[in-house]
Amino acid sequence: MDSMLPEFEWQFLIQMVTRLAFCGTYSETCNTFLQQIRALIPFQNGVVFRANSENGRLILSNPISTESLNDKTDHDFFIKGKYPHWDEFLLLSYSSVFRQSDIIRPGKWEKTRVYRDVWQPKGMYWGLFVSLVHKEIPLAILGLQRNNASNDFSERDIYIMNAIKYPLERKFFSLLEGNRLIGSAGADRIMKASAGFGLTKRETEIVSLICAGKGGEEMCKTLYITQATLSKHLSNIYAKTKAKNRTQLYALFQ
Repeated sequence: MDSMLPEFEWQFLIQMVTRLAFCGTYSETCNTFLQQIRALIPFQNGVVFRANSENGRLILSNPISTESLNDKTDHDFFIKGKYPHWDEFLLLSYSSVFRQSDIIRPGKWEKTRVYRDVWQPKGMYWGLFVSLVHKEIPLAILGLQRNNASNDFSERDIYIMNAIKYPLERKFFSLLEGNRLIGSAGADRIMKASAGFGLTKRETEIVSLICAGKGGEEMCKTLYITQATLSKHLSNIYAKTKAKNRTQLYALFQ
């Protein structure tokens, strides 16, 4: 795209990424994204799904939308992985941005069952999506939808989504990977113990990775921080917990 975004839009994008960085939960991150992105890309409906894969099969869960997703038909298509072509993007090794019209051309799109049963009853026609994948680990898919009376999403809209897909990838990886590493029961235990020691969210993430047996270099890559920043967090953790080394720290959270 030859033209650049105006400076005020770049400033808004930077502020949005900062707001997302301070979100503490999956639902808060999803809702913040959907609220903030509307200021740059108009849409009628937005939706976010967590993504995972089992034996090469895409699994979608935990939908958060600007509209209700309680209808069984919605869940059949969205949650059970019947959505056409999404798996082609979420099973890639990298994050990507795509429009619904790029994967199914208008004319053929109207004949699909998912359009007739899900999109059309809600008055939706055009879609713009970001598939978030970190090192072949599917994390989430974020989608914006417009009605048939609107225009399709533009190259500018794609440019904006491409500009923020990597910060979004890092955020969702940080939120979701900890639970995958140590399991939900272990995560709950560590969260409760961390609260008792007065640890911050970032310090709790580091403790979770230590309990999962991760070394310093791997923790830095996972959390996108430098070794110096990690050392500072570890010093604070040791001071708060009175642990003298990682072995003692591990014992405190078991």
